Amino acid sequence: MKNIFNKRYVLYVAAIALIFVFAMTFYSKIWNTVEVFKANIELQKMEKQGYKNYDVLDGSFKFSIPSSWNAWEQKFVGGEIIYNLNFATPNKKIHGFIQVWKMDKPLAEFLEESKKAAVGAVDFKDYDAKEIMVNRKRGFLVQYIRARDNEGYIRAYEAFLEGGDGRVFRASFFTDEKDWRRYYPLMFNRIIQSFNIK
Repeated sequence: MKNIFNKRYVLYVAAIALIFVFAMTFYSKIWNTVEVFKANIELQKMEKQGYKNYDVLDGSFKFSIPSSWNAWEQKFVGGEIIYNLNFATPNKKIHGFIQVWKMDKPLAEFLEESKKAAVGAVDFKDYDAKEIMVNRKRGFLVQYIRARDNEGYIRAYEAFLEGGDGRVFRASFFTDEKDWRRYYPLMFNRIIQSFNIK
């Protein structure tokens, strides 16, 4: 009788261990599936709300952002930034701007100088830049995570596109790293792809 009890005990322990291993193996896959499902729902909500179209600089630049976002133009002196539209989501978790710059140097050189100037003053946790093409305009997509002034980290997603006459078109999106969602790049890319530069 004792021998049968020991065999059952071993069998139960083995079954529980097997279930545990199975759960741990597939937990990440199940979690990823849930995250993708949630991201699709959030993205569909964003698409349903619609987008507001902007036509600026005498029709030479058109783009759109979600209509629920708060947006306001800001003027800069000095002539380097010739157009600026700030934006923020209603919950303030995403903020940023769309800008047009007038610059006298190549975009790649400007980005390299900007990164070098920031190193030391800014603590980058991660930094990645790659070339992109948007509506036949060459540019760069820059993603980075940097330390906030007080605590925590900010995650940035920025696109820089070259236009004619030394113009650079920029879209910058910022959020706290803890608020980052997997669908954000899809939403940001939707805005960047709306850029129509003449």
